[in-house]
Amino acid sequence: MGKVYVGDTGTEIVLFCVSDISTAVNPTIAVRKPDGTEATWPAERNGAALTYFTQANDLNVPGRYLLQAQPNLPSWSGRGETAVLQVYDPFAL
Repeated sequence: MGKVYVGDTGTEIVLFCVSDISTAVNPTIAVRKPDGTEATWPAERNGAALTYFTQANDLNVPGRYLLQAQPNLPSWSGRGETAVLQVYDPFAL
């Protein structure tokens, strides 16, 4: 994937999980945006990964988005390692 820009919708976010997530219930992705606000995106299990397609207003500020998988397993609840998604202003080089 190339650069991701503010306002992009339909961008596929994929977070790979080290543990077996086949029994995950209502998985989500925890997000901290560059302005410090936090969000939770509903995710789908896709093999060993959680996936999400961005919606309107998900990517509304430029900068580093911090993402953590939250698979919500029957025997464990917590967050995966932090992934970084860089989001650019439109027309950024």
